[in-house]
Amino acid sequence: MAEGGRAVASAAGEFSLQETGALLARARVVVSGDTGVMHMATGVGTPVVALFGPTVAQFGFLPYHARAAVLERALDCRPCSATGTAACPLGHHRCLADITPEEVAAAVERLVA
Repeated sequence: MAEGGRAVASAAGEFSLQETGALLARARVVVSGDTGVMHMATGVGTPVVALFGPTVAQFGFLPYHARAAVLERALDCRPCSATGTAACPLGHHRCLADITPEEVAAAVERLVA
């Protein structure tokens, strides 16, 4: 349960691809890394908070509609991966670790307002 009594749930690994699409279509907002789920949510018209870590939005794989927020950190070590699958070469993962829960919550609130 999120602050203010709103339900927050992780569905990671719980559903088939078709079920995931149906779930995303019913969500008020989706928080996701730069993944297929982010693109699926965008495709069904659900607002997205996209977290970009080792990849960057400039690669062109960002949510393509206006109901989206991209959260990322400007670090000299980014991008360190074109696909996001590589381990952090510096071992600190600041690209994602420095994005605070408060920033994510604020982005969610802006999108559902």
